[in-house]
Formats: sequence, structure tokens, C-alpha cells
Amino acid sequence: MYDIDRIYNMDFRIALKELPPVDLVATDPPYNIGFTYNSYEDNLKEDEYKRLLANLKDMPLALIHYPENTMRDVVPALGVPDEVVAWCYNSTIRRQFRLINFYNVAVDFNAVRQPYKNLNDKRVQARIAAGSKGARLYDWFSDIHNVKNVSKERGIHPCPVPIKLMERIILLTTQKGDTVLDPFMGGGTTAIACINTDRHYIGFEIDKLYYDAAVERIKKHLSEKSICVT
Repeated sequence: MYDIDRIYNMDFRIALKELPPVDLVATDPPYNIGFTYNSYEDNLKEDEYKRLLANLKDMPLALIHYPENTMRDVVPALGVPDEVVAWCYNSTIRRQFRLINFYNVAVDFNAVRQPYKNLNDKRVQARIAAGSKGARLYDWFSDIHNVKNVSKERGIHPCPVPIKLMERIILLTTQKGDTVLDPFMGGGTTAIACINTDRHYIGFEIDKLYYDAAVERIKKHLSEKSICVT
């Protein structure tokens, strides 16, 4: 059995039968678009890539992917998502949004509030006066920016997603004390998002360099969080 609040330097498929119960699988997997990582290349044969994703079938899942690849790879491997949310962002590349595909998990759009758009609307003013913190989240959002090359979040992993994005996914689908699995942990973003939202985590990262960096990043974050609390 693998422990929670730990990440492991191994292929998650080896551990599938011995995982503790999890409330959500939240992951930004390799996209199989030919990107070169430290110890592996993201260029599996199409059928092999679909089989990799299919290991997550029937699990409570939030999976980030590009829209074209969602239709080509994710849907054939996992089926049609129960809910889809678009994460939109400014970027120097042509792709300006990704899809968050939800399976077998309830998405509570009231769990994340966003600022009201029309503050002159009397109904909105009445809600604010009554203590409302904002409107429910839409099925698309653009207030979370992609990680820039100069960002402190960048680290050594070449393709990190923002901590705030993983926090949002976790808040939409889980409760405090729940356990979140990330089978492609990368630089440790999902673990840090879990720490920030009072969830437990368990993760797997196959690359030793990224794993070591993630472990150190998590340790540093826990230390800084402890200092802030005290």
C-alpha cells in the first residue's frame, strides 16, 4: 500500500492495484505532441498513448488537455466527459486554451466565486449587500495565467501548470480532508495545491530529476507554510 502525502519516483501503472482510496485524480498528463522531457520523449504511438490514459478510466478524474487531443485521444480512451470546463489564457503560442475534462465526479460551480460583472445591476448590488462574495464560476474562465518562463513557479519542469489552476480544480470537486492523486506529478504542483487547500495527496513521477525537484519544492513549501502559521 502506498502512503498519502507522499510522491513516488515510479510509473503509476505499477501502483494502481495498491493505491489507497482517492477522492479525485487531478492531472496534467504529457500531451503526446512530441515534446522532449528530461528522460523521455512525448511521442508514443497513438494506440499506446490511449492505453496509457485508459488506466484512469472509471476513476473520479479531472484531466487537462488541448481540445483537439481531447477529441482524438482522451474521448476514445476514457469516453465522453461528464463535464468540460475551458481554461483560457494569454500565450505566445497559437493555442490559447485547454479543456479540463471531468469524469465520475460532481463539479460544484458554487464552490468557487468570481467577481460580478455588472456592478450597476440592482440585483447584483442587493446580493453584495447581503454578503455575497461573487457569482458562481462559469464553465470557462480566464483569470488564471499560464506559467511564464520568468515565473517563480517555473522550476526545472518544462511544462508546469499554475498552482491556482490545480487549486481551482480541487476546490470544484473535493472537500477538505479528501485525497487527490496525480499520476503525472511533474514538479509537484498538485501536491502544493492540495497542501494549500487542506487536502491530502499522493503522486507519481517517473523522471528522477523532476521527482527530486518536486520533493524539494514540497519540503520548502511546507516549511514556509509552517513559518507563516506560527
